Amino acid sequence: MAEKEPLLQSAKLEILKNYCKIDQSFDNDLLESLVDASALELARAIKSDSEPTEFIDEPRFFIALMKQVKEDYYQRGLTADSYRPVLATTVYGIINQLRAEQGDGNNENN
Repeated sequence: MAEKEPLLQSAKLEILKNYCKIDQSFDNDLLESLVDASALELARAIKSDSEPTEFIDEPRFFIALMKQVKEDYYQRGLTADSYRPVLATTVYGIINQLRAEQGDGNNENN
């Protein structure tokens, strides 16, 4: 079975690690899992049937992804999920903007 290509290539993974202030590599597998899960969550928040690959080259999506991964990385633990919202607060604006730009096809002739 062919191995799945990571969503973030090494250059973008290094940008993410710099943003999160992570200078070790032993958490790379964890980070890649957080990236995959968060990217899918964000993509589906924008459009319910979309995939992260549709948005990964959009700078605002990448910023939202970095914010969400940083939040999930530093707030992980047994009680962290009960103290915070599902998405980082600053991510909502980006998601709403990208969602509005996607449109639903029903307003094109209005």
